[in-house]
Amino acid sequence: MAMEVENHVIDLLPDYVLDILAETELSQVAEHLADCPTCQAEFQHLLLVADELPLALVLSSPPPRVKDNLMGAIHALNTKTTASSQPTLLEKLTRVFRMRLPALGLALILVLALGNILLWRQLSSSSLQANTPMRVVALVSTKDSPQAIGTMIMDPDGHYGTLVVDHLAELDFEHQYQVWLNRDGERISAGLFSVNYAGYASLELLAPLPLIQYETIGITIEPMGGSPGPTGAKVLGSEIPH
Repeated sequence: MAMEVENHVIDLLPDYVLDILAETELSQVAEHLADCPTCQAEFQHLLLVADELPLALVLSSPPPRVKDNLMGAIHALNTKTTASSQPTLLEKLTRVFRMRLPALGLALILVLALGNILLWRQLSSSSLQANTPMRVVALVSTKDSPQAIGTMIMDPDGHYGTLVVDHLAELDFEHQYQVWLNRDGERISAGLFSVNYAGYASLELLAPLPLIQYETIGITIEPMGGSPGPTGAKVLGSEIPH
């Protein structure tokens, strides 16, 4: 008899590969993984993230305090003896980054990497319950921001969605990026965001209707706090497939 979705340990797997679970939960996940092909597959997907993230992240220089705190935590994890011979995700990230990048950029890169894992965790969980793949929509850059990259990730029904952007220009303190969803000629705001100095940001999209009921998504530059409608240059946009 197949195991019900609610009995899976999907929600615990990211913490499991990061080796930050309590002992009771650690045993629970290990025992469940031994007999559950579904969770075994998700576990393997998470392990693969460790091999892909170093190729996608940009070198950054964190404040000294952030670097010191994270490096201390990494050192503690690397010296901890565990029952499993499988390296944790954080250990694998650390090992690869140390081979490829100067130590100064390591801490903030790990912050971005782990943030993306948590985003994957939320969207992957909702996708599992629907038993269908996530939808991924690539946004197209414009002449006002030709280097920009944007991706919208949502669950199959469009009830949950997140926007991830990179290589956008860092704006002054009087402006923000605003996300617009268009349906039948009417545009609504789905959120405001600012990027860091590397041009990166992520945003949970908020809309009264499921995202797949909108026709297009676009991003414009607007005054701080947003506008009732688009007024500034458009930097990214795409049709939303149904």
